[in-house]
Amino acid sequence: MGFGPVDLNIVDGNRQSAADAYLNPALGRTTLELAADATVHRLLIEHGRCVGVEYSVNGERSTSRALAGEVILAAGTIGSPQLLLLSGVGPASHLREVEIDVALDLPGVGANLHDHPVVDLVYRPARPIPAAGNNHGELLGLFCSEKADTAPDLQVLFIDSIGGNLLGTDGMTDGYTLAVAVMQPFSRGTLRLSGPTAGDPLVTDPNYFGDERDMQTMVTGVRLARRIGEAAALNDWRAEEFAPGLAVEDDEALRGFIKSSFRSYWHPVGTCAIGDAPTSVVDSRLRVHGISGLRVADASVIPSIPSGPTAATVYAVAERAADLIASG
Repeated sequence: MGFGPVDLNIVDGNRQSAADAYLNPALGRTTLELAADATVHRLLIEHGRCVGVEYSVNGERSTSRALAGEVILAAGTIGSPQLLLLSGVGPASHLREVEIDVALDLPGVGANLHDHPVVDLVYRPARPIPAAGNNHGELLGLFCSEKADTAPDLQVLFIDSIGGNLLGTDGMTDGYTLAVAVMQPFSRGTLRLSGPTAGDPLVTDPNYFGDERDMQTMVTGVRLARRIGEAAALNDWRAEEFAPGLAVEDDEALRGFIKSSFRSYWHPVGTCAIGDAPTSVVDSRLRVHGISGLRVADASVIPSIPSGPTAATVYAVAERAADLIASG
């Protein structure tokens, strides 16, 4: 599909977070009260309507009630389904297992968890690697394997350092990486509770490579990235392929390398998916099915992951959510 530079959130030389852009400018409003370092324990659901939240700060429990308005849940792909489950909204059989009263049997809560898995090809350099100007990874390419449908399913990201789980391996202090990511994974995992309180550990199973097609696509991507890494244009920079190393060549060896070294691209989505299927959690206006006064606005509503980093998509979801809330 092509190569290009990465769009970056940089303003006046600094990386700009969502808090920098949206929250900090609004902190002076009299209509906004920020409770920092708070732990939300559950949503308050009465007669099929969400009327507030229960939370604690420094161990002191409080409630905040939305008597006439709405509650907006934006705790992310992990936190939003966790809070719905803790509040009795989710698969009824699971809620009973962890001794939570069922407010609404909604099977899709915590299902459909998926992410971009990444594998790093690391090269020992023939000369010092200069730091990138703005970001460690400033160039990427998107590709379509034979399994691609309507969107590219492979990405190769150039990184000016030793990537991911291989950082510091074998005493290497300098190197460069071609990171390969499966961008349209078929595998789906789950998020579940281990107990009835917010302090109980979550049982999170992303199920990476649970679908064999994802492993086949990753093998294709590693071979493609290796061709790039061995290109004549990089001869002056490349001393050797450090990982996986040229001895790792056949499919079985590559699969072993992938299984032992893959990592998350930190783009989990889907656990409160938008749609009208039996496993959907929110409708097209981000309202939770079967519960009034409650919307979800974060990456958890994305039903199928985009072929790229998810930050811009999440900002778009939030902007759309603001318009929907304002319009009633």
